[in-house]
Amino acid sequence: MAKLQKIKVGSLRSQVYMQLKNQLMEGVWKAGEKLPSENELCASLGVSRVTVRAAIQQLEILGLVETRHGGGNFARKFSSANAMNELHPLIRISENQDIITVLEYRKIIEKGTIGLIAPRITADDIARLEENYQLTVSLSDTGECQKQAETDHLFHYQLARITGNPIIIKVYEIINVILANAMVEIVRLLGTEMALRYHRQLIDALKTGDKVLCESTMEAHIEETIKKIQNKDLVLQRAVKPADKNQAS
Repeated sequence: MAKLQKIKVGSLRSQVYMQLKNQLMEGVWKAGEKLPSENELCASLGVSRVTVRAAIQQLEILGLVETRHGGGNFARKFSSANAMNELHPLIRISENQDIITVLEYRKIIEKGTIGLIAPRITADDIARLEENYQLTVSLSDTGECQKQAETDHLFHYQLARITGNPIIIKVYEIINVILANAMVEIVRLLGTEMALRYHRQLIDALKTGDKVLCESTMEAHIEETIKKIQNKDLVLQRAVKPADKNQAS
């Protein structure tokens, strides 16, 4: 029996997502088992259907839930991240990390990564980053969220590879599932305009070899991403309040 708690003040979508994620990880709903209906989850959690749907969407993108049209939501078997946990028992990971926690990790690691490569980047490295940038531009108006996310993710992976540091590269590869899935959610929520703007600035900063400029640009990139996602949650909360009252009545 799922033990769900009323949601507190803050990011509703994130809190609902985290509660459902924890229940899935603890095996409350087995693979193939149907989750409670949206109405039941709304009543248990004390939130609107819009908030529940947003959390379910995120779980679906990360491969934890399967939504069947007209049939409801079903738990899915954990995939590659679980196998990775068995191979790396000291690195407990899951592919459904909350998007903000992933971005907080990236802010720390990627700021250091770009600072490391700034004084050593080559013309060939810059050319590959430019090629990625042009591909991202070409996809910007297509609406192909998955492909847009893949090119965005590849840009940051290229930066890790340019370091030549085997530990940085290996850790990136180990948690690749988490980072890639988070990127899909970021692109779905925010589109590609901000990524293009910052990727251009990052490439230009790398051309100067200015370590401080590179680090500050990367930090600004991820900080703005975090703020925009948090603002999305706040806007959603305000937008659903009238609907919540109507539902309650």
